[in-house]
Amino acid sequence: MALKSSRRPDPHMAERRGPLSPPAPGQPEDVGWDPVAEQWNAWSPVTDAMFGPATTALLAMLDLKPGEKVLELAAGSGGLTLHLAQAVGPSGQVIATDLGPKLLQFTEQNARAAGLSNVVVRVMNGQNADLPENSTDAVACRQALMLFPDPASALHASFRVLRPSGRLGVTVFSTLERNGFLATPIAAVSRWAKPNANAKGTSESPGPFSLGAPGQLEEMFARTGFIDVKSRLVSSSFRARTVDEMMRFYREVLTGLVSDVPEAEKERAWTEIAQSLSKYVRPGSAGAPIELLVVTGRKPARSERAG
Repeated sequence: MALKSSRRPDPHMAERRGPLSPPAPGQPEDVGWDPVAEQWNAWSPVTDAMFGPATTALLAMLDLKPGEKVLELAAGSGGLTLHLAQAVGPSGQVIATDLGPKLLQFTEQNARAAGLSNVVVRVMNGQNADLPENSTDAVACRQALMLFPDPASALHASFRVLRPSGRLGVTVFSTLERNGFLATPIAAVSRWAKPNANAKGTSESPGPFSLGAPGQLEEMFARTGFIDVKSRLVSSSFRARTVDEMMRFYREVLTGLVSDVPEAEKERAWTEIAQSLSKYVRPGSAGAPIELLVVTGRKPARSERAG
């Protein structure tokens, strides 16, 4: 069961669909984010830069060793996969999984282009990791756990497949207030949007900020059985040279920002989003702010569980 949350959904936020959001109602689960796979892959250098500081922290906290076997959940087009594969080296292995077969084709292509032969891709639901018990050294998930319908199931599945002393590491967004990257455009279109709890998300309702409350994800790790649970908040930003360049990303990848806006008003909504984001491309701006939470935990060794 997911942990209870005392936070109330904000009725003025719009539902967002895309790689940063849960699937739209009625979307087949086995499709994942394949409908935007090409766009997501094309923008991967930008998203890898956005998530770069958190990726660096995640790799340091997981402390991967050459020869280790890593399971990656919700790999997308392989942004994190390449870093994991480099960390474990040619003698190691990364099993990159996702619900989207098309996304995983990009993962394979990107791994080959990087000269990495230690990446295997598998279509798999991260909530039900279909691997033998005690078979992996580490499990990693970047910017996806908060979108799982039941993230607690993913933690339990990860615990099961990890060997004793194996590590789990994830990154998620922190709170809405600390992520102008999404909060700013959401606020710009909120007057058109239908009330929707998934915009912010709770521990029982997936969304970009559903696992960002202080201590929430750490407690979920501990309840699952992980020990040595550690967390770090990492700041980043989304930068662009012009508003038009910034808007291409939002319009191609985060199309769900206007999904609940009446069709006749969609272009006006995009115009207002552009106006709201313009402050992030002015001289001296550090870009649209992003804050990510990195959490890791370790499965107890057999001797530790015996005690």
